[in-house]
Amino acid sequence: MPKDVLFILNKLNEEGFDAYIVGGCVRDKLLGIVPHDYDITTSAKPDEIKKVFKDFKTVLVGEEFGTVGIIIDKTIYEVTTFRIDGKYLNFRKPEKVTFSKNLKEDLKRRDFTINAMAMDFNGNLYDPFGGKDDLDEKIIRAVGSPTKRIREDAIRIMRAIRFAGRFDFYIEDELFDAISFESKLLKKISPERIFDEFSKMITSERPSYYLLLMEETGVLDVIFPELKRTVGFSQFSPYHDKTLFDHLICVMDEVKPDLSLRLAALFHDISKVDTLSIGEDGRGHFFGHEVLGADLVSEILKRYRVSNRIIDKVKILILDHMKVHSEMTDKALRRQIKRVGRENVMDLYDLLIADCKCTRADRDASFIINRKNRVKELLNEKEMKTEKFLEINGNDIKSLGFSEGKIIGKILKELENLVLDDPEKNNREYLIEYINKNYR
Repeated sequence: MPKDVLFILNKLNEEGFDAYIVGGCVRDKLLGIVPHDYDITTSAKPDEIKKVFKDFKTVLVGEEFGTVGIIIDKTIYEVTTFRIDGKYLNFRKPEKVTFSKNLKEDLKRRDFTINAMAMDFNGNLYDPFGGKDDLDEKIIRAVGSPTKRIREDAIRIMRAIRFAGRFDFYIEDELFDAISFESKLLKKISPERIFDEFSKMITSERPSYYLLLMEETGVLDVIFPELKRTVGFSQFSPYHDKTLFDHLICVMDEVKPDLSLRLAALFHDISKVDTLSIGEDGRGHFFGHEVLGADLVSEILKRYRVSNRIIDKVKILILDHMKVHSEMTDKALRRQIKRVGRENVMDLYDLLIADCKCTRADRDASFIINRKNRVKELLNEKEMKTEKFLEINGNDIKSLGFSEGKIIGKILKELENLVLDDPEKNNREYLIEYINKNYR
């Protein structure tokens, strides 16, 4: 344990109080994972905690729930009194808490056995509910009644799925059934809490595992009914050997763990369900699905209070994911860079490559990879580095005798197209000569 954590435990012990690290940090230590933070629990009440650490700055974290923050070397350590939770309100938090002197009572209120273990200053494990055995057997099991635990706080549905995916554990049968039966309780949970759990899942190493668990438990239909429609959906295409849902989660697995990119991967074809038409050859066509899909994804993400910055990027990637023709000139690539933004274009190509790989097992994505490499080269052109890249501007055109109005915008647009086609023409003298020759 870190020296500051040991210091806190020892100081509480010296003052006659029990003190332990508890929850996720104990679980991670037993799994050989370095904990990101340490939660400490103690028999001391909040006012006693503050008295013990009177020489340190303390902050209000949740004193009514027994938590005091102690600041040591600019780091906040949360110390919480043993407690018993009262009746839960709105399936998310207790109406009140009662402070306790009994560690087991405190651990009894926690969600899963693997999170209901405590460890003292000397490294002794306190494990009344068999969390260590469940870690060894790779099981996610509720503390006590699974249904009761979920009805106390329905976000535990998402946490169970997240822990199962993160550690590659099996959800114990009774808990799995409780998740399935009570999944609709997630509608009573704030969108922000749900998306916080979901974002952690899809930025993990293997996000498809979580999505498959959500589909299997019925959670997917509750939180993303629009995505549920893609399960089992045939694309009626010789170029696809997967159902639409399996294609989407495959693409998500293939791209890097950036939240915006993973969201674009998961939802890029979501409106194929709405745009399917079968041609005379029996093949499926999905005209305009990227446009409809970008709008639908925007609605979904707004529902979950996702930032406009992320929504805008996801829409950009989805709108352009169909613009992957067999041949594209440098002019077309420069236009694409300007359209999606140089900050987004590499992610777009990662999406395109993953999309191609996840169509058929034998699909060759080398032509897109080669194009991505060409885009990298074009990004080094000075014309691609700024939004206003012409060597002349509107004032320069006015100085040539043109009055303000639509003509200036028309000239600038034509010059932009000229330079996108051939950057060597982005020369002040050449552009002025071009204007004089073509607009006099």
